[in-house]
This record gives sequence, C-alpha cells and structure tokens, in this order.
Amino acid sequence: MDRMPSDLARTAEAASVPGAHRLFAHLPRADQRRWAEVYLKGLLVTPGKKSLRRIAASVTPSPTASQSLQQFVNVSPWSWRPVRAELAHWVAEHTPVRAWTLAPLVIPKRGSLAAGVHRRFVPALGRTVNCQLALGAFLSTALGDISVDWQLYLPRDRAEDARLREQAHIPGPMPYTSAADLCLALVDRLARTVHRAPPVVVDPEGHLDAEVLVEGLEERGHEWIVAVPDTLRLALAHSPEPGFVPRLEAARTLLRPHAPLCTGAQATAARPRFNALPALVPLSGGPRACLLVGEWSSPVRPDRAWLTNLPPARHSQAGALIASRTAARVGSAEAELGLHDFAGRSYAGWHRHATLVSAASAHRRLGHDVCLRAPHRTAR
Repeated sequence: MDRMPSDLARTAEAASVPGAHRLFAHLPRADQRRWAEVYLKGLLVTPGKKSLRRIAASVTPSPTASQSLQQFVNVSPWSWRPVRAELAHWVAEHTPVRAWTLAPLVIPKRGSLAAGVHRRFVPALGRTVNCQLALGAFLSTALGDISVDWQLYLPRDRAEDARLREQAHIPGPMPYTSAADLCLALVDRLARTVHRAPPVVVDPEGHLDAEVLVEGLEERGHEWIVAVPDTLRLALAHSPEPGFVPRLEAARTLLRPHAPLCTGAQATAARPRFNALPALVPLSGGPRACLLVGEWSSPVRPDRAWLTNLPPARHSQAGALIASRTAARVGSAEAELGLHDFAGRSYAGWHRHATLVSAASAHRRLGHDVCLRAPHRTAR
C-alpha cells in the first residue's frame, strides 16, 4: 500500500475537490491521486497566470510543493487517456450533450523547444506567431462547451526528426498527422467513449482542411456541421452554372434572397441571421446532398458559410448549433484556467496539464452540487 508523506497528506486534505476521486481513480499510486487533486484545486483557486509556483502557493505553505507538482505533471508515469474518458462519462451523465465540438486553439509561445512549437499564420490575428496548435474536443451543453480530450499538433519536422522529438520528450517514431486528421482521431475516441453521438460541429478557423473533415466525418457516418472556405467545391441549387466548382462567392449572392433558416429578431453583430439553400458536395463515395448555410451579421454579405448533412426536418437544429458557435468562445474557460500557462517542454507534460485543465473546467461548469452527487453509471 502506498504511504503518504505527512506534508502531502495535509496538503491534499486542504486541497480536496469533491468528485475528483472518480476522475483520478485510474492513477496507479495514491500519491499521484493526491497530487492530481492538489493540482486541480490550484487551477481552480489561483488567480491570474497558473505557474506551478503560483498553483502550489495557492493551496499549501509547503516550500517543496511546486517541485512535487512539477515532478507529478512532467515525469511521474501516469496515463491521461483514462482520466479523459472518465471525464467525458462524468459530463455526459450530468448534463445533456447537444453536440461534439472540435476547435483549434492557438497557444502563443516563446522559444522553440516546447513540444509542437512552430511559426503559424493565424487568420484571426492577421499575422504569423510562434505557437502551439491544440485541437480540443468539447461536449457542448446548456452549461457551455466542456473540453474532454486533446491533441497537440506536431509539424512534420517535430514529428519526424529524432533530435527535435528528444528535445521535447516526444515518443517516437511518430508519423506526421495533419491537424484535420488529428480532429478525426478525437471523434473516433469520443465515439468509443460516449457511444450516443450527437452532431459534430467544427469551425476550422483557417487551421484545418474542411474537405478532409467533411470526407472523414461522412465516412464515419456522423452528422456534421462544418464551416467551409470559399475554395470548397460545390454544386449549388438555383445556380446558372452547373457542376462542381469553387464558387462560394457566388453562393453568397444566391443565399441573400432565400428565406432565413432561423426566424427571429433582425440581424445584429450579437444576433446573426442564417439563410440556407440546398447544395451537393463531391465526396469519394459520390455527391452528397447537404445544406449550405450563410451566416449574416450585416445586410451586405454573409460573414461565413457552413455545410451540414442534417436532414431537412432538423435544419432548425443546425441553425441553432451554428448560432451557438457564433456566440460562444470555445476554449475561453480552459484559457482562463491555465491551458496557455504550461511552461514545460514535455509532450506528455503538456497532455497531463491539459487534462487537469479540462477537469477544472468541467468542475466549474457543472458546479459544486453536481460534484457532490454519487456517481451514476449509464450503460456504456
């Protein structure tokens, strides 16, 4: 049986978080489970930047706690995958899941030694930054978007160069995988974990190949809603030019006179309007009928376009999910809880830190009263 140092036992008791015992039950050692609770509590209560030193100081007076937390997250051999799977079950048991949302999150970084750091053009910023690109899987609920799984994009040189992998402690050899394919891997893991699949919603934000996403989701039999670029090849209803051509600009003009997908108040920056028309998208298995949705926040032209394969009877659901994506800042809770603050270079350390950030986000979203409930297992 694991014996607990007295300072760790006192620290863990002070940092106890209701419900954490369930999330961390898969950790093999008692000291790992205790330090996981300490880390989780520190993320929840530490204001501002979540450095290891600040996290430790928020929950314990021990002068060695920050070193122990560093050891726990970077070196201690525990797997993050079972914790994330349990987190997904926990969230799905306590609040209805409307969608699985996939989101690319840019994490600015200094230096070049941390896992996955590279130079990337960020359309939202209009410039190139030094960063990591994290791909997050979120369960979208009435309480908000709750992250339950992560992938860290590795540029080709980071994935294939043994020296660079060793610098960032990246297990290898690891074949290069595109960001879009990493997102599809997140969907596959969710499908194995939470078997009842809602629609998958993705806004690539210029970082993911929308065609790869649509093709992959369609092959897997998922319902999907994907924001698409102007270059996507489509055949549009009511178009004077037949055939599959990249002409979303023409679609913007055609969308304008169509009836709104969702009725309601006049469009504003905060409350956009959505118009839609039928389209065909070419896939490897043949053309697929879908709906092209234009998102309007001004009367001049649509801001963005989305495609969905949801059937006509559920087009209003598609409009509601797109509207919720417009209003939500996916990943903002995780950023506030320290996702961007991990200072280590380790690939495994980043994944463990991201897992604990997700646990903190779920705890905050679901609320203290939910955490106190006895676990209720649904059929898996």
